[in-house]
Amino acid sequence: MWVKLLLLFFVLSFLLRTDNSFNQDLGRHLKLGEIILQTGQIPKSNLFSYTNPDYPFINTHWLFEVLIYGIDQTINLQWMLIFKVIIFLLSVWLIFKTIPKQNQVLLLPIGFIFLHVLRERLELRPEIFSFLFTAITYYILERFLRGPTKLIYLMPLVQLIWINTHIYFFVGLILQAVFLIHLTYQNLRSHIGSGKLKLLGIILGLSVLVSLVNPNGLTGLLFPFNVTKNYGYTIVENQTMNLLESINFRDPNFLFVKLTVAIILFSITIAILSSLRKQGSNKKIDNMDSRLKNILLSLFGLVLALMHVRSFPYLVFLSLPATLLNFGAIPWNTPTRILTIVAAVLLLFESFFYLNGDYYRFRDDSHKVGLGFEENVRGAMDFVLAHDLPQPIYNNFDIGSYLLYRGYPKYQVFVDGRPEAYPAQFFTGVYIPSQSDYNVHTLQEVNDYKNFKEIEKIYQFKTIIFSHTDQTPWGRNFLQNVVKDEGWKLVYIDDFTIVLVKDEEAKLKGLNGIDLSTLTPQAFNYKNHLSYLRITLFLLSTGYTDSGRQFIGKTLQIFPQSPIANLVIGNPTQNKFFW
Repeated sequence: MWVKLLLLFFVLSFLLRTDNSFNQDLGRHLKLGEIILQTGQIPKSNLFSYTNPDYPFINTHWLFEVLIYGIDQTINLQWMLIFKVIIFLLSVWLIFKTIPKQNQVLLLPIGFIFLHVLRERLELRPEIFSFLFTAITYYILERFLRGPTKLIYLMPLVQLIWINTHIYFFVGLILQAVFLIHLTYQNLRSHIGSGKLKLLGIILGLSVLVSLVNPNGLTGLLFPFNVTKNYGYTIVENQTMNLLESINFRDPNFLFVKLTVAIILFSITIAILSSLRKQGSNKKIDNMDSRLKNILLSLFGLVLALMHVRSFPYLVFLSLPATLLNFGAIPWNTPTRILTIVAAVLLLFESFFYLNGDYYRFRDDSHKVGLGFEENVRGAMDFVLAHDLPQPIYNNFDIGSYLLYRGYPKYQVFVDGRPEAYPAQFFTGVYIPSQSDYNVHTLQEVNDYKNFKEIEKIYQFKTIIFSHTDQTPWGRNFLQNVVKDEGWKLVYIDDFTIVLVKDEEAKLKGLNGIDLSTLTPQAFNYKNHLSYLRITLFLLSTGYTDSGRQFIGKTLQIFPQSPIANLVIGNPTQNKFFW
C-alpha cells in the first residue's frame, strides 16, 4: 500500500502546477459548450472562422464542452482543475489495482520511470476522460477475468459516454478485443471459460453498437482513423518522438519514453522465453494463456506512444500493469529492496523540486506551483475589446481558440487550433505561404501560393493579433517582416502577444504606435523572469538588439540562473549583440 501511495504522491507533485489550457483549446471548448446549451444543437461546421465558416467539422468532445461550460456557469471553472487532479489520481490508482500482489515487487522502481510520461499531457483537455475510461475499462476487464463481476455490464455505458467525450474512445474497444482474444485462445487451448467468452463477445458487440450513438453515427465511429487525412498543418502533439528529435525539438519526457520502451521490450522478451521454457518442460498449464494478453497490452501502449507524443500517457494506462505481469512473480529479496529504496529516495527528491517550483524555474518553464489558469492572450484580447479594434483579424494558429472564446460572435478568426476544421489547401496554400513569403515569392510553384501582401488584398485585414512566441519558421519570418511594415502600426505588446492595426485605422482610433527600438523593461511590471526572456527573444529575432540587451539584463537580474538567458549571452553568434 505504501508503494502505491508514494507513487500517487509523485503524480500529485507535478499535477499541482498552473494550467495552460486556455493557451491551447480550452477557450474554444467553452464557447462550443455555450453554443450547444443555448441552441440545443451540436455545430457541424467550422463556424468560428471567416475564411472557412461552412467547412464540415466532426465534434468528438461535445459532452466535455457541455460539462465544463455548465461548471463554469454554475460553480467556477477553477473547480475543474481540482476535478482534473482527482481524475488523474483515480485513473492511476485503478491501474495499480489491476496488478496482482505477486507482481508488485518492481512497482515502485518501474512505476516511477513510467509515471514521468504523464507530464506530457497534464492540461485540462477532453483526453483526461480517456485516461479515466481507459483505467476503468482495464480494471473491470481484469476483475472479469479473475471472477464474476456485474461491473462488466457497465462497459457499453462507459463506451457510450466515451465516444461523445474524446476521440480516443477506440482504446476501449481495442481493450475489450484484446481480452476477448485472450479468452478465445484460452478456450481453444483448454476448453474452459466459454461462458465468459460469450458474455464478453456480447458486451463488445453492444459497445460497438452504442458507439454509433453519436452526432455523426458511423462517420463518428470511424473518425479516429480518418481525422488526419485532411491535415494540412502539422502540430507537435501528433508527431512522433523520433521526428521531433530530428528537428532538435527538446522534451524532457523523451528520455523516460525511451526507458519505458526498453523496459517493455525487455519484459516481453522475458515473458516469451519464460513461456517457451515452461512449455518445453511439459508443464500442464500453457503459460501463453496468461502471457498473450499482457504482451498485446504492453505493445498496444507502446505503439500508441511511438505514433505520437499525445499518446505518451498510455504507456502508464495500458503498458505499465502488463509489463509488470510480463516479468512474472519476482521475489522480494535484497536486490529488489535496494532498488525500491533507491527509487523511493529519487522520487521524494524529485517531488520536492516540483513542489517548491525549482523544477520550473531552472528549466525556464512557464508553469508555476499551484492550481490556476494561465491566460497568456488575455491582455491582448482585453486591449482589442476595449478599443473595439476593426475587423477582419489576421492571427496565428496557436491563439485562434482563445480569440474566438473572448471575441465570438463579434469577431471571427482567420484560423484556430483545429487542422481538421479547415481544408488542407488552406494551410498549404494560404496560411503557411502568407507567413513564409511576406512581400515577394520565394516558394516554388508560385502560382499555387500567395504571399502575405496578396492575402491582405483579398481579405482586407485591419488588425493583426499574433503570439510572438510562435516557433515555426514561417511564424518567425512573418514577425520579422510585419513589425517593420510601415503600413501597420504596433499598438500593443506584452510577454506573449503583439497587436498591430493598419496605420489609417490606428489614426482613426487615436492609437499611438510602439517603437520597439526604444522599448525598455521599465514599460512592464512582471515578477517572472520568463516574461522578460520572452520579450528578449522576440526583440532579438526581429533585429532590435539594443532593446534586447536591456531585457536580457532584466531577465538575469530577476533570475541569474536562467539557462536560456545564459545560453543567449554565451552563444558566440549572439555576443556581438550584447557585450
